[in-house]
Amino acid sequence: MSGLFDASELMAFGDALLAKGVARRALISASVKKGAQNVKNSIRDDLKGSGNKAFRSIPISYTLQESAGRITAAIGPTKGGAGLLANIAFFGTAKGGGTHQFYEHGEEELPKLAEYVARAAVEGF
Repeated sequence: MSGLFDASELMAFGDALLAKGVARRALISASVKKGAQNVKNSIRDDLKGSGNKAFRSIPISYTLQESAGRITAAIGPTKGGAGLLANIAFFGTAKGGGTHQFYEHGEEELPKLAEYVARAAVEGF
């Protein structure tokens, strides 16, 4: 035996695993983005129903962040302008307020998001 071997099949297998990993990460990222968009839309819809005109104009946005092994979304009011009223709209003051939901919208979306992420994580196996 000469000690030489053909590694092309092994290389092809490695490339296939890597491609599946990249595709899975893209699917998981898309799932997190969709979940963040759904939460943002739910918060906006809640604010649009406010009797307070200023609350109806609070801008809500999200940002996605990706790092090794982690994809996260940060959802919240935009800083400045009408966004400064968000604390009063969501949490209130000693004189009242806090009539709009914030965290609850994320809690409602979490089971669907978990299902989609789990599905994306095992796809391709």
